[in-house]
Amino acid sequence: MKKILKYTAHDDIECDLYVIDNTGQRAMPFFCEVCEFVMNSHDDFKAIQRFNCCTACEMTFAQPNREKWDSGWRPSEEELNSYKDRIIGQSLNLFLDDQDN
Repeated sequence: MKKILKYTAHDDIECDLYVIDNTGQRAMPFFCEVCEFVMNSHDDFKAIQRFNCCTACEMTFAQPNREKWDSGWRPSEEELNSYKDRIIGQSLNLFLDDQDN
């Protein structure tokens, strides 16, 4: 619900102040409910709304198993550990110059 309040700013200029009540919305988690990695992009927050997981888990687990996912299936602990090991093992120097490698 959006409310508009009027207030007077400096120099007697009247302005509109928008107050948005989003108390009916679900709080977004800081960590993915599947892989437990931190949510770090706008796409992750969109994926949470669709699949209750981050974008990487959506692409790796949810989309390929859509029917099972919608029925409550989640990857096994062994699958998750293997996935996490792959993610952790990835190179982080994507944005570094050659001189920094």
